Amino acid sequence: MKLKATIVEETSPNDNSVIVTFEGDKDKKHFEVKCSFNPFVHKMRKWDSWEMIIKWDSEIFKDEKSGSKSYFTYLLCDKASEINSPYGKKD
Repeated sequence: MKLKATIVEETSPNDNSVIVTFEGDKDKKHFEVKCSFNPFVHKMRKWDSWEMIIKWDSEIFKDEKSGSKSYFTYLLCDKASEINSPYGKKD
């Protein structure tokens, strides 16, 4: 699905994820999006707006003793394009 997101934390050269808020989220919650590319190399900066193609993935962990399950959902991005940046045009 295509979602518009604003980067809310600085990106790191050593990390393949970015922290965003999604347009239309009235609670302005922060989400981690794991990218198949390095956001720092793609010049994703804090306060930039990007359109991201988001997929969902889930991991299930089962506690051996109790048998209870924990579910973790990941947001994954393979493609993103810049919409707007307060820093001006990138080179």
